[in-house]
Amino acid sequence: MNDQLDKLESSIARLVQAYNALKAENAALKAQLADKSASVELLEEEAAAVRSRIDALIASLTTDQPAQQPSA
Repeated sequence: MNDQLDKLESSIARLVQAYNALKAENAALKAQLADKSASVELLEEEAAAVRSRIDALIASLTTDQPAQQPSA
């Protein structure tokens, strides 16, 4: 009986240890996810700014060009 209780105690201790390890890993993964999400958001903002600048450049090129006249 005592041997069974020792085995049960050992199993419970391993279970608690595994739970704590998974809890710590989960917290680390949540922090990584938050960092990556912030990076993605920053990259999306930068891409939008670049897109805006390109659109402005294209618009300025089309308005700066004189209208081409057909040659006769």
